[in-house]
Order: sequence, then structure tokens, then C-alpha cells
Amino acid sequence: MYRTVLLAIIIAASISNCCADTSGRDNITFTDAPYTVTIVPGSDASFNATLKNAGVGYVDVSVIVRSVPDWILVNGTSKLRVIRREGSVIYPITIHASRDAPPGTYHLEIADQSMVDQRTWVPVDVYMRREGETLPARIEEVEEGVEEAETEETIAEIAKSSPKLGFIRVQSYPSAADVYLDNAYQGTTDVNWFWIFNVTPGNHTVLVETYGYERYTKTVSVTEGCMTVVSASLSEIPVTSSKTASQKVPAELIPLAVSLLAAAVIFIVIRRHNQNK
Repeated sequence: MYRTVLLAIIIAASISNCCADTSGRDNITFTDAPYTVTIVPGSDASFNATLKNAGVGYVDVSVIVRSVPDWILVNGTSKLRVIRREGSVIYPITIHASRDAPPGTYHLEIADQSMVDQRTWVPVDVYMRREGETLPARIEEVEEGVEEAETEETIAEIAKSSPKLGFIRVQSYPSAADVYLDNAYQGTTDVNWFWIFNVTPGNHTVLVETYGYERYTKTVSVTEGCMTVVSASLSEIPVTSSKTASQKVPAELIPLAVSLLAAAVIFIVIRRHNQNK
């Protein structure tokens, strides 16, 4: 009797927790939408989507996508994350563009998905640009964690103080790669764009490298008051076997080795036979 009552209480509590806020209200929302991503063909670009739970209890949430162009892949949306009441969670989402993606502006949508909340679709604008294309410095994306007004003000001040100079933005995949401008070390990339300010107009060589990957070298053209975009997709160096080819016996020498061994055995047998006579 007591076991039956206890089981009924557990089931009722489970149903109450799982089915809370099923009234159709939109309690889970993106707090930093809409999103804008700038990318060049054959590279990756990442952004963070923040979801907040304004409902009751803990909710398992994932992110889904739709209306994705054929030459774009979206990664990092399938993992379930738990959001507590009045809490938020950050989804790092990566977009990969194929090498044959034509330049232009494209759109896709992402939404939150859970068992207890209606979906909220928000737009993601993807700006596909050519490698080395220059952009006005004032309309570039804002780095993660930096206020938009402060970033635009900083760029405006630099452009005003150095009107005859240009800018270079570098992103690498993977990140944490060393950046060189004309063989001079500039710093290390992270998940966001790496900025190089006060670059003289003209052609410059950008080199990006990290351990285990082949060096990426690109000659770019910098113009006054504009920003040049460099997105470096590094190729991993293949791991070679510890046994080199010089340590292996060539296949054509195997029959000769067998013949010499057989001749040696026959010589030993004949010699012992003659000694026993």
C-alpha cells in the first residue's frame, strides 16, 4: 500500500516537472539576436547565441537550424544544454563555407528546441566575401565581449588619427595561431578576429602558423581607411610512420636473400658430412 502511494507521488512529481510551462508561452528566448557573420569561402566563422529561460524549473534545450544554403554547414547546435530558471546558456555555433561558395548575402534561421517551450526562430545573416576583400573599417563586426559603441568609437579614433593608414583583420582555423605581418610578429589569434591597426597602404604579406599545421601565407593589398580581411584555414600536417622506407628490405632483394641462406645451409651440411667420414 505504502509503495503504491509513494510511486504515485513520484510519478505526479515527474509529470509536474516535465510538463511545466506547456501553455505555449515563449519562455526560452535568444537575448542577443539577430546575428551577423562575415566569412570567406573555404573557411569557418563562429558566433555565440545566448538563450535565457524565463520560465520555471530546469529545461533541456538544443538549437536547430533551417533554410541553410547548400554551400554552408552549421555545427555546434545539436548538443543539449540545461538552463535553470532565470538562467542563460551560451551556444558557440560555427559556420563553414565551402570553397565554391559565391560571394553575396545569405540568410538562415536558428531556433531553440525543448519539450516545454515553443520555438523561436531568429535570423542569421551570412556575408560571403572574397579572400582579401577590403571593407570600410566602421561597419565591421563587433568583437565578442566588447560594446558596439566603444568599438566603433575606438575604430573611428584610430582612423581619424591615422587617416592615411589601413587595417587588417585575421582569423584562423584552428585558433591560437601566431600572426606575422611582413615577417614581424603581431600576436596570437583566438576565436574572434585578430586586429592589426596602422598598416601602410600597399601590398603586405600575412603569415599564420601553429604547431602541427602547415604555414598559411597570403599577400594582401591594404588601402587608406579600409580594412582587409584574411581568413586562414590551416591544413594539418600528416603524421608519418616511425619506420622509414630505408629501414625496410626491398621486395626485389628477398629472393636473393633466400637463395644465399639456402646455399649457406647446404654448405654447412656438406662440410659436416665430409668431417664425419
